[in-house]
Amino acid sequence: MENDQNGTGNWYLRSCKFTSRNIAMFRWLVGDVDAFAKKSEQAVSQEYKDALSFTGFDVEPFETALFSYVGALGALVAALLIDALLFQITTFESNVLVMVAVLTVAVPLTVLVYLSEYVKIHAKFMKVQSLGDIPEVLSYIVMAMKLVPNMERAVLFAAKNSTRPLARDLKKMMWNLQIRAYSSMDDAVVDFANLWGKDSEYFKRALHLIKSSTSEPDDAQRIITLNRSLDIVLDGTKVLMDGFAAKLKTPTYVLYSIFILIPLALVALLPAVTVVGLRFNIFTLVIVYDIALPLLTFVYAEYILMQRPAAFTPQSIPDTHPGLANIKMKKRVALVVALVIGTAISISGYVMVYLGNPHGIISTGTLEGFLPPTLLILLGMVVAIAIYLNAAYAPYKKIRDNIRKMEHEFADALFILGRRISEGRSAEEAFAHTAMTMKGSSIGDAFGKISTNLISMRATITSAIFDEDFGAFKDIYSDRITTTMLLFAESVHKSHEAAGVAIIKLADHLKELQEVELNIKRSLYDMTSTMRSTAAIFAPLIGGVTIALSEVIQKILQNVAEGLSRLPPNMIPGPAQINPENLNQSISPDLFMLSVGVYLMLVTAILTRFSGTIEYGGDKPQLMYDLGQMLPVSVIVFTVSAIASRLIFRGLI
Repeated sequence: MENDQNGTGNWYLRSCKFTSRNIAMFRWLVGDVDAFAKKSEQAVSQEYKDALSFTGFDVEPFETALFSYVGALGALVAALLIDALLFQITTFESNVLVMVAVLTVAVPLTVLVYLSEYVKIHAKFMKVQSLGDIPEVLSYIVMAMKLVPNMERAVLFAAKNSTRPLARDLKKMMWNLQIRAYSSMDDAVVDFANLWGKDSEYFKRALHLIKSSTSEPDDAQRIITLNRSLDIVLDGTKVLMDGFAAKLKTPTYVLYSIFILIPLALVALLPAVTVVGLRFNIFTLVIVYDIALPLLTFVYAEYILMQRPAAFTPQSIPDTHPGLANIKMKKRVALVVALVIGTAISISGYVMVYLGNPHGIISTGTLEGFLPPTLLILLGMVVAIAIYLNAAYAPYKKIRDNIRKMEHEFADALFILGRRISEGRSAEEAFAHTAMTMKGSSIGDAFGKISTNLISMRATITSAIFDEDFGAFKDIYSDRITTTMLLFAESVHKSHEAAGVAIIKLADHLKELQEVELNIKRSLYDMTSTMRSTAAIFAPLIGGVTIALSEVIQKILQNVAEGLSRLPPNMIPGPAQINPENLNQSISPDLFMLSVGVYLMLVTAILTRFSGTIEYGGDKPQLMYDLGQMLPVSVIVFTVSAIASRLIFRGLI
């Protein structure tokens, strides 16, 4: 993660370096290399230079320009090869040819613009992501300052003990301080505050308050100042997320209506366009509904998400966690099982047709039977995906839920611990009492293990908590809990009364963070619940009804075409283009249903990612688990809706 943020592991940087090292291969594309480099340097804006500095990308402007040209050229070649392959497979109507030509030109141009602007896009993304880190990182600084009023030590503590992107910027600031880029810590903080003040005025104010607290003459006033700085950040974060939620409403309605509702509504009308002589085949349907529309929906959704500050993102879980033992083997087994079961379901419809289609269950014509065979293909695909995703990512979800539960319990446990410490109790007794009070909870078990380590192993507090072999918290992957316990380990070296007060204050900080996190989730709930409902219920329900309506229209047109075919050519009523050939459909109902079903699967995945990123910051294991839950629900609703609608409409014709 860190490498990706600072640029050393970023795919864009690696690609730029690759093309620049092999520039001889592309000399024909840019001409004179020195002139191209000089022209590229002069062409870039100050915004681009600032973005390059912020991202930390070690790349020259000519390298980014060269890579954008090469990437666009590669996209053009790939598009032309795909066009050539399609032309070998089938023939296209004139309207499809226009669409293919537009895509062939649009895709390389889009790649060119994206690659040339990537540095600015990535810098904006990093800033937005870092804005969400402010409350957590600044709370570490404030908590450390309350224990020891040393600004440099507190910033270094926060930078070392947080994995957030903002903490890496603090590390960079501390490095610049050590190499004498700043004359003093005050200068470093002022410069850092001014840098971030462009995007977060409340963070700038909070940093200035923390800096001013070091000049306060008494501890009480210093604590008040530090509390005020934390209040400013927590309130500012809430206002920031409320503003994002307010700005989210209109783009979300656009996403829902233009990219989902209207395309689904048009599904029922597609068969009718043949009446006016506008014909399309399965390739047209696939290009529009399974490629172009999902791609546009995804791009628009990502554009909206680019503006979301990733506040309180979930903790990443490494594969070395004990709860993930043999996870790679489990994933391989799950993949094999998923493929076997999914394939069996997918081919079952055609197997039944081969066996004579008992009871006429499988549909072999328009509005015939109950189940189109392609609907079983769709079910097989979804079942396979769901089996694999649930088996592979449920362990991550379980660990994540346990961590979240422990974080909620931790503040209460810390308050109890602080009360016992302030009464003069030993650390062993305080931990044992807290474990007994919190009996039955995960954090209570961890505190009980700390007490056991202190008593039976004669370990230090730090070893009892963090030792890699027997530490009670060695497998608790929570920055919030770990950092707070590090501060606790430092505070207990003071007097019992001072340590107890400090611990209770740490508990208060955690409560405040949890309160803000809860408020943020509430403010975003309307949007996330709407998108989840759309993905799981509304979109597949509408899709099932409209696909059945389209089949009804196909059946009606087939009946009309059959009636017209019995008439002499000079007696066919209506405009000239209304003839039996135009009324016959070029796409069979089962392929039509499969294409629309794949579109619904893709839309469900996009909306699940959209709502998940809004809610918890786009964590991959959580996203994969959510997909494993949402896709089956969506396809089951689509299946039931389509079958029920077909039965109802069939009785009306």
